[in-house]
Amino acid sequence: MKKGIIFAILTACISGFSIFYNKQVIVSGIDPFVFNITHNGGVTLILSLVILASGRKKILTGLSVSSWKKLFLIGLVGGSLPFMLYFEGLRTVAAINANLIHKTLFVWVALMAIPILGERLNIWQTAGYTFLLLSNLFIGGFHGFQASTGELLIFSATLLWSAENIIAKITLSGVDADIVAWGRMFFGTIILIAFSIPMQKFGLLFNLPTAYIIPLTVSTLFLTGYVLTWYKALKYAPATIVSSILVLATPITNILSLVANHQSFVISQQMISTLLTFLGVTFITFLMSNKRKTEFIPDLLSK
Repeated sequence: MKKGIIFAILTACISGFSIFYNKQVIVSGIDPFVFNITHNGGVTLILSLVILASGRKKILTGLSVSSWKKLFLIGLVGGSLPFMLYFEGLRTVAAINANLIHKTLFVWVALMAIPILGERLNIWQTAGYTFLLLSNLFIGGFHGFQASTGELLIFSATLLWSAENIIAKITLSGVDADIVAWGRMFFGTIILIAFSIPMQKFGLLFNLPTAYIIPLTVSTLFLTGYVLTWYKALKYAPATIVSSILVLATPITNILSLVANHQSFVISQQMISTLLTFLGVTFITFLMSNKRKTEFIPDLLSK
């Protein structure tokens, strides 16, 4: 459990730094398909080398048909379709609305993990979830949801990523975490390429300006670290805990932005949101050793 929490915190830190870096360095002119295919393909190459160098090639080739199907499903549900939906929705939806929708991921993971995985929420976790939800109320610039097509696309992507957590958790019970990470990126890349061809975006991969190469390489390294630690976190800790800890990425990015822009840490809506997020994650990971004594969700819901 503690190992999973440590990996989840590390994943959140990597994500927070990655989002900050991408906002500062990655040029917005890059086509989303090119960005995601390059990312996934680069991570696939790195993970392939890691697996080969560690002598786990036999594990990969010895996977059962059932395991390969699960890896493909993870690539479809987590590594390709949601990216297409999210970026398509982001074309017409304000960034703040998209961020708020995506930040509800931990809620949908919990709703799926309780009946499917048999996970439970204790009173500390429930309080933590409440703080995380409250943190969304203090994000400035939000003017309400419109239930537009773009928002529905982003919500659909969030649900798919939530489902990926559940599928990955089941797969990790019998497959090495690094293999699952590789499967997500490999099949995700293949599927994205397949969709890019009829959309006439495949050719853009061969016209990538050289100025983008170094920024994309650094961003790819961030993504590699993210998937490696994320799946290890899922392997050792409940999906309900891992998904909620990942919310820490948002305040980490906000703090880095304040430092980079030489802004003072004044009491503001954003700061209150950050404090509530840290408080929520603290409650969720608090007193885990006493989980059985503080169960809040009835056994009936966890079966």
